[in-house]
Amino acid sequence: MKIFVDYDTTLINLIDPWVDWINKRYSVNITSNDINRWYFLGEVFDKTANDFWRSEEYNHYADKEFLLPFEGAVDFFHALEEKYGKSNVIIISATRKHHKEEKIKHAKYYFGITDEQFIASEKEKYEYTKDGILIDDYPLHVMEHIHHNNQKGIVFNYEDRFGWCKLHNYGLDEKFTKFSQITKNDNFSMATSYEQVLKELDDENY
Repeated sequence: MKIFVDYDTTLINLIDPWVDWINKRYSVNITSNDINRWYFLGEVFDKTANDFWRSEEYNHYADKEFLLPFEGAVDFFHALEEKYGKSNVIIISATRKHHKEEKIKHAKYYFGITDEQFIASEKEKYEYTKDGILIDDYPLHVMEHIHHNNQKGIVFNYEDRFGWCKLHNYGLDEKFTKFSQITKNDNFSMATSYEQVLKELDDENY
Protein backbone atom coordinates (compact mmCIF):
# COMPACT_ATOMS: atom_id res chain seq x y z
CA MET A 1 0.00 0.00 0.00
CA LYS A 2 1.33 3.43 -0.95
CA ILE A 3 0.59 6.56 1.05
CA PHE A 4 0.57 9.86 -0.85
CA VAL A 5 0.83 12.94 1.36
CA ASP A 6 0.35 16.51 0.21
CA TYR A 7 3.09 18.93 1.26
CA ASP A 8 1.85 22.53 1.50
CA THR A 9 -0.54 23.00 4.44
CA THR A 10 -0.65 19.26 5.10
CA LEU A 11 2.92 18.69 6.25
CA ILE A 12 4.32 22.23 6.25
CA ASN A 13 2.74 25.48 7.35
CA LEU A 14 2.35 27.51 4.18
CA ILE A 15 -0.93 29.09 5.19
CA ASP A 16 -0.01 31.15 8.27
CA PRO A 17 2.86 33.03 6.59
CA TRP A 18 0.58 33.59 3.58
CA VAL A 19 -2.23 34.95 5.77
CA ASP A 20 0.24 37.24 7.57
CA TRP A 21 1.40 38.49 4.17
CA ILE A 22 -2.21 39.09 3.08
CA ASN A 23 -3.06 40.97 6.27
CA LYS A 24 -0.11 43.31 5.84
CA ARG A 25 -0.57 43.78 2.10
CA TYR A 26 -4.28 44.59 2.25
CA SER A 27 -4.52 46.00 5.80
CA VAL A 28 -7.02 43.36 6.90
CA ASN A 29 -7.22 40.85 9.74
CA ILE A 30 -8.29 37.47 8.39
CA THR A 31 -7.44 33.98 9.63
CA SER A 32 -7.18 30.65 7.84
CA ASN A 33 -10.65 29.84 9.16
CA ASP A 34 -12.05 32.76 7.14
CA ILE A 35 -10.76 31.23 3.92
CA ASN A 36 -13.90 29.23 3.26
CA ARG A 37 -13.12 28.14 -0.30
CA TRP A 38 -9.98 27.41 -2.30
CA TYR A 39 -10.08 30.58 -4.43
CA PHE A 40 -11.19 32.89 -1.62
CA LEU A 41 -8.11 35.13 -1.55
CA GLY A 42 -8.03 35.83 -5.28
CA GLU A 43 -11.77 36.44 -5.37
CA VAL A 44 -12.08 38.61 -2.26
CA PHE A 45 -8.93 40.67 -2.83
CA ASP A 46 -7.41 40.39 -6.31
CA LYS A 47 -5.29 38.02 -8.37
CA THR A 48 -2.09 39.33 -6.82
CA ALA A 49 -3.22 37.83 -3.50
CA ASN A 50 -1.84 34.57 -4.87
CA ASP A 51 1.58 36.05 -5.64
CA PHE A 52 2.82 34.76 -2.29
CA TRP A 53 3.18 31.28 -3.78
CA ARG A 54 2.81 31.87 -7.53
CA SER A 55 5.15 34.75 -8.29
CA GLU A 56 8.73 34.08 -9.34
CA GLU A 57 9.64 36.99 -7.08
CA TYR A 58 9.15 34.75 -4.04
CA ASN A 59 10.69 31.36 -3.38
CA HIS A 60 9.96 30.80 0.28
CA TYR A 61 11.16 27.18 0.22
CA ALA A 62 14.74 28.44 -0.03
CA ASP A 63 14.44 29.78 3.51
CA LYS A 64 14.27 26.69 5.69
CA GLU A 65 13.25 28.78 8.72
CA PHE A 66 10.32 30.51 7.00
CA LEU A 67 8.13 27.58 5.99
CA LEU A 68 8.18 25.12 8.88
CA PRO A 69 6.59 21.71 9.35
CA PHE A 70 3.47 21.67 11.50
CA GLU A 71 4.08 20.36 14.98
CA GLY A 72 4.09 16.57 14.80
CA ALA A 73 4.44 16.43 11.00
CA VAL A 74 7.95 14.98 10.92
CA ASP A 75 7.11 12.24 13.46
CA PHE A 76 3.90 11.50 11.54
CA PHE A 77 5.75 11.11 8.25
CA HIS A 78 8.34 8.81 9.79
CA ALA A 79 5.60 6.76 11.47
CA LEU A 80 4.08 6.20 8.03
CA GLU A 81 7.47 5.18 6.66
CA GLU A 82 7.99 2.74 9.50
CA LYS A 83 4.62 1.11 8.91
CA TYR A 84 4.45 1.08 5.11
CA GLY A 85 8.12 1.23 4.13
CA LYS A 86 10.09 4.31 3.16
CA SER A 87 9.65 3.82 -0.57
CA ASN A 88 5.86 3.58 -0.19
CA VAL A 89 5.38 6.96 1.52
CA ILE A 90 5.44 9.69 -1.09
CA ILE A 91 5.03 13.44 -0.93
CA ILE A 92 2.90 14.73 -3.80
CA SER A 93 2.69 18.46 -4.34
CA ALA A 94 1.47 20.81 -7.05
CA THR A 95 4.70 22.70 -7.69
CA ARG A 96 5.56 25.80 -9.69
CA LYS A 97 8.55 25.18 -11.94
CA HIS A 98 10.56 27.96 -10.31
CA HIS A 99 9.94 26.38 -6.87
CA LYS A 100 10.64 22.75 -7.72
CA GLU A 101 14.33 22.52 -6.88
CA GLU A 102 14.08 24.39 -3.58
CA LYS A 103 10.87 22.64 -2.54
CA ILE A 104 12.47 19.22 -2.95
CA LYS A 105 15.51 20.42 -0.98
CA HIS A 106 13.11 21.70 1.71
CA ALA A 107 11.39 18.30 1.94
CA LYS A 108 14.72 16.49 2.08
CA TYR A 109 15.94 18.82 4.83
CA TYR A 110 12.94 18.30 7.12
CA PHE A 111 11.65 14.85 6.20
CA GLY A 112 14.78 13.05 4.97
CA ILE A 113 13.14 11.87 1.76
CA THR A 114 14.81 10.44 -1.32
CA ASP A 115 14.23 11.85 -4.81
CA GLU A 116 11.81 8.99 -5.47
CA GLN A 117 9.65 10.08 -2.54
CA PHE A 118 8.68 13.42 -4.08
CA ILE A 119 6.22 13.90 -6.93
CA ALA A 120 6.03 17.45 -8.24
CA SER A 121 2.63 16.99 -9.86
CA GLU A 122 2.15 18.57 -13.26
CA LYS A 123 -1.31 17.09 -13.84
CA GLU A 124 -4.26 16.11 -11.67
CA LYS A 125 -3.14 14.38 -8.50
CA TYR A 126 -5.47 11.41 -8.94
CA GLU A 127 -3.47 10.43 -12.02
CA TYR A 128 -0.50 9.71 -9.75
CA THR A 129 -2.35 8.15 -6.81
CA LYS A 130 -4.09 5.16 -8.38
CA ASP A 131 -2.38 2.62 -6.14
CA GLY A 132 -2.69 4.19 -2.72
CA ILE A 133 -4.23 6.47 -0.13
CA LEU A 134 -4.21 10.26 -0.52
CA ILE A 135 -3.95 12.66 2.43
CA ASP A 136 -4.51 16.27 1.37
CA ASP A 137 -5.90 19.54 2.73
CA TYR A 138 -7.77 20.34 -0.51
CA PRO A 139 -11.05 18.39 -0.52
CA LEU A 140 -11.29 18.41 -4.32
CA HIS A 141 -8.06 16.45 -4.67
CA VAL A 142 -9.40 13.85 -2.23
CA MET A 143 -12.79 13.69 -3.97
CA GLU A 144 -11.24 13.24 -7.40
CA HIS A 145 -8.91 10.57 -6.05
CA ILE A 146 -11.83 8.59 -4.63
CA HIS A 147 -13.99 9.11 -7.72
CA HIS A 148 -11.37 8.02 -10.25
CA ASN A 149 -9.37 5.49 -8.24
CA ASN A 150 -11.86 4.05 -5.74
CA GLN A 151 -9.20 4.36 -3.06
CA LYS A 152 -9.14 5.82 0.44
CA GLY A 153 -8.79 9.59 0.74
CA ILE A 154 -8.45 11.75 3.85
CA VAL A 155 -9.08 15.50 3.98
CA PHE A 156 -6.55 16.85 6.46
CA ASN A 157 -7.51 19.98 8.39
CA TYR A 158 -4.73 20.67 10.88
CA GLU A 159 -6.28 21.49 14.27
CA ASP A 160 -9.57 22.22 12.45
CA ARG A 161 -8.17 25.60 11.41
CA PHE A 162 -8.84 25.74 7.67
CA GLY A 163 -12.19 27.04 6.46
CA TRP A 164 -11.96 25.43 3.02
CA CYS A 165 -11.69 21.96 4.59
CA LYS A 166 -14.89 22.23 6.60
CA LEU A 167 -17.80 20.24 5.27
CA HIS A 168 -20.36 23.03 5.71
CA ASN A 169 -18.36 25.21 3.28
CA TYR A 170 -18.16 22.69 0.44
CA GLY A 171 -21.19 24.21 -1.26
CA LEU A 172 -19.24 27.45 -1.75
CA ASP A 173 -16.84 25.82 -4.22
CA GLU A 174 -18.59 25.06 -7.50
CA LYS A 175 -15.90 22.53 -8.43
CA PHE A 176 -17.21 20.27 -5.66
CA THR A 177 -20.70 20.02 -7.19
CA LYS A 178 -20.12 16.94 -9.34
CA PHE A 179 -18.55 15.16 -6.36
CA SER A 180 -21.19 16.05 -3.77
CA GLN A 181 -21.96 12.38 -3.03
CA ILE A 182 -18.31 11.50 -2.43
CA THR A 183 -18.52 12.73 1.16
CA LYS A 184 -20.89 9.81 1.85
CA ASN A 185 -18.49 7.29 0.30
CA ASP A 186 -16.84 4.86 2.72
CA ASN A 187 -13.47 5.83 1.26
CA PHE A 188 -13.92 9.48 2.28
CA SER A 189 -12.88 10.69 5.69
CA MET A 190 -11.63 13.81 7.47
CA ALA A 191 -8.98 14.30 10.13
CA THR A 192 -7.82 17.23 12.21
CA SER A 193 -4.63 15.70 13.63
CA TYR A 194 -1.85 13.38 12.57
CA GLU A 195 -2.78 11.04 15.41
CA GLN A 196 -6.28 10.77 14.00
CA VAL A 197 -4.94 9.84 10.56
CA LEU A 198 -2.70 7.12 11.99
CA LYS A 199 -5.51 5.72 14.12
CA GLU A 200 -7.89 5.60 11.19
CA LEU A 201 -5.37 3.78 9.03
CA ASP A 202 -4.82 1.29 11.85
CA ASP A 203 -8.51 0.84 12.60
CA GLU A 204 -9.32 0.17 8.96
CA ASN A 205 -6.35 -2.20 8.59
CA TYR A 206 -4.59 -0.32 5.84
